[in-house]
Amino acid sequence: MNQLLRRIFRSPALVGALLACLCAGLCALHRVGHELRFLERLERDTLDLRFQWRGPLPTRDATVIVALDDKTLAEMPALAERREGTARLIRAVAGYGPVAIGIDGFYTSPEQLLSEALVADVSTYLSERPDATDPASALLRRVEAETAGDAALVAAIADAGNVVLSMHLADDRDPLPNDPALARGRYGQELLGRHQPSATQRGALSLPQFNAAARALGVVTIYEDDDHTVREMLFARRVGDAVYGPLVVPLLALQQGVSQAETAYLPDARRVQIGPLRVPLTRWDGLLLNFRGPVRSFPQVSAVDVVNGRIDPAALRGKIVLVGVTYFGHDTVRTPFGGDVSGVELHATAIDTILAGDALVRSSPPLDALTCLLSGLLVALLFAGRLRLGPGLRVGGVLVVAAADLALAWGLFLGFQRWHGLVWPLLTVALVGGVGLALAYVGEAVQRVRLRRTFAHYLGAEVLEELLADPRLLDLGGARRELTVLFSDIRDFTGLAERLTPEELVALLNVYLTPMTEEVLVRGGYLDKYIGDAVMAVYGAPVPKPDHAARALATAAAMRVALTRLEPSLRARGIALKIGVGVNTGEMVVGNMGSRERFDYTVVGDAVNLASRLEGLTKVYGVFCVVGPQTRDAAPAGYQFRELDLVRVKGKAQPVAIHELLAGPDVVVAEYRELGLWQPALAAYRAGDFAAARAGFAAFAAANPHDLVVGLYHERLADLGEVAPPEWDGVITYQRK
Repeated sequence: MNQLLRRIFRSPALVGALLACLCAGLCALHRVGHELRFLERLERDTLDLRFQWRGPLPTRDATVIVALDDKTLAEMPALAERREGTARLIRAVAGYGPVAIGIDGFYTSPEQLLSEALVADVSTYLSERPDATDPASALLRRVEAETAGDAALVAAIADAGNVVLSMHLADDRDPLPNDPALARGRYGQELLGRHQPSATQRGALSLPQFNAAARALGVVTIYEDDDHTVREMLFARRVGDAVYGPLVVPLLALQQGVSQAETAYLPDARRVQIGPLRVPLTRWDGLLLNFRGPVRSFPQVSAVDVVNGRIDPAALRGKIVLVGVTYFGHDTVRTPFGGDVSGVELHATAIDTILAGDALVRSSPPLDALTCLLSGLLVALLFAGRLRLGPGLRVGGVLVVAAADLALAWGLFLGFQRWHGLVWPLLTVALVGGVGLALAYVGEAVQRVRLRRTFAHYLGAEVLEELLADPRLLDLGGARRELTVLFSDIRDFTGLAERLTPEELVALLNVYLTPMTEEVLVRGGYLDKYIGDAVMAVYGAPVPKPDHAARALATAAAMRVALTRLEPSLRARGIALKIGVGVNTGEMVVGNMGSRERFDYTVVGDAVNLASRLEGLTKVYGVFCVVGPQTRDAAPAGYQFRELDLVRVKGKAQPVAIHELLAGPDVVVAEYRELGLWQPALAAYRAGDFAAARAGFAAFAAANPHDLVVGLYHERLADLGEVAPPEWDGVITYQRK
């Protein structure tokens, strides 16, 4: 053991390699939750430097800040200090036609300009003299009107119809009130898995009358890093079983023209969906903001100018308007570009980042750890004995590796909005290089001493000095509605599961379900549940969509394309993945179902069961997608189908016509030659003219020898003989699911 340790420490390259592995392991632990706070703070400081080196970016023409600034306080302080003034401001902003209005502030208590007793006395006095016109009564009516600021603000919010109010979630506040309007601040879909957002039961929000008048609520709580700098915005905070999003989520939903139900928190996918917008999240449910620049990087107009009509109407029309405080002395935050930034600018930054699609994404823990390992190994290689590099070349090599780490981090940040780790790779380079140089120096000194002791008596001084100069060293309830349901399932999943280890099976499901889920969500579908390898999606609920059948068909076609994209990588792993999709439209019951303690939003009914049966029939007919008759009738122009059969499935007395989806407007799902031969052959079969049916099916089979459906009809005709039985109706009954 002692000899092994001596050999290790006599080799700076080997020690350096071990240190590189150690640093890579510590980096991975640091990134997965065991943070060394000092190093994390340094890493975030390097991120700030990257922003500063990059400089400001232009902003999109989507957000405008209406500022309660010093000019407003000087000319019309009531806009910032009185509820009536705020109501007047909201009405003025709404008059310009913005798409959404976000209020960065709370109204947690009633406005009280006079004591309650005095207000009551004034009201009593006036109620007893309703027709009095004396000066005193007129004056008291003015006083009474001045105390109605809360009512004026409620009316202004309700009349605007697109106002989003703020809420604050923090453990240092009082318990949240039981306000039904709280539901307006949660995500429409919350697919909680193993990851659960941080929870709280405390916070602050405006009075119930204000929340009831607002279109939605959003969290404006700001979370600072240890150095009091804001770099990300939290996008999920749990209160009970509900997950709440920031102010920007309902504002962007209004801007995109989607409802609250089309906002989704997807923790396993590490993102939030706002209609078509995808918001990438960190492991802690935050959005890393891509800051546009220092303070006042976004267009701002003074509130007093808005009220007095001194702005260009186009400045607010169709924009997301954020109303917030910017006057001197208000609370500000620090960003990578510096301090004195008003909180309302953070919301503008988040909106601009999401719309531009350039949110920062931090490199994965394995990638950061791999960078540490490679950097350390490259530095360790400089101390390999066979290279015989001198101290100058070794120092130069260490600097080159450090420069390469800097260039990599800078290039990924500038070109790909990637926050690649820099502190850990540089620390690894410094540690491996420093220890390597120290060991090399000590080793050389020891070697010199040993050589001197060994050869001092055998060599002359000049020869000994020459020898010494070159020593050798060495990561609950429901409503009836017409909807469309889609089921998809992997064929022969049981056999596939038997061939793979549990870890391989889970990895395969993640690879498969991720794009399939994305195709559902991006087309406005509601991901009802995963049933093992199966996906169940509902279209037209929770938000009614008149084109729900078209959305489901588009999803089925997109799933075929997504599967095609997956096939090369799966084939390389020896996996041939085939799926079947069943789509059906009809009346069903939709709503929250289950027990009082636990329930799910789902659909039930005969139409749902038929959709499941149709998915199962894809195996029988050997086709990718089978759709029901109502879905076929509701399909828009551009979709092509082939009628497969007239079937009576288990649990359903009436026969239904089923169809194969062949193509969408821009996607080919299945293609057949001489398709015009199919329908006459099928009609002859239904009519009992078996001779004509055989001839027609034979002609179609000649053009399409690999079609399993025509083979199925050949088998039936072979069993039926030449003459149709008396009770013949052309319907096939399936007794199995």
